[in-house]
Amino acid sequence: MIAILSFTQSSYCQIGKNPAELDSSSIEGMSDSERSKKEARNKIESYRQRVLKGESMSALAKLYSDDPGSAKEGGCYRDIGRGVFVPEFEEVAFKLKPGEISEVFETQYGFHFIQLIERKGDVVDLRHMLVKIK
Repeated sequence: MIAILSFTQSSYCQIGKNPAELDSSSIEGMSDSERSKKEARNKIESYRQRVLKGESMSALAKLYSDDPGSAKEGGCYRDIGRGVFVPEFEEVAFKLKPGEISEVFETQYGFHFIQLIERKGDVVDLRHMLVKIK
C-alpha cells in the first residue's frame, strides 16, 4: 500500500494508469534505484516545464538545484571553456543557442537541464539545474 501512495501525478501521466489501478507487480518489479532514478527525472522535468512556461530558472535553481557550485548563484556558471565539465554536460552546453533550454539529460551526477545565456567563441555562460538521484 505504501508503494502505491508514493506514485505521483507525473507517474500517472507516464504510465498511463491511475495509481489505484496499478497492480502490486507493477510497483514491486521496480527496484529502489530504478524508482529513485525515475523520481529524480520526473522532478527535474517538472522544473524544466515550469521554466518553459515562464518561471525564473534562477529562482528555481536557488530553491531546488542540488548543484552546490551554482545553486546559490541561481544556477549560473560564467566563462566556461571546454574540458571543465564532464563530456555529457559539455556536449549539450556547446550545442545550444543563446536563450535555448536543453532537454533533460543524465550524467554521473544526476539529471540536468541547461539554458545557454551567452557564447563567446569556445566559452559559454549558462544557467543549470541538477537533481541528484537519491
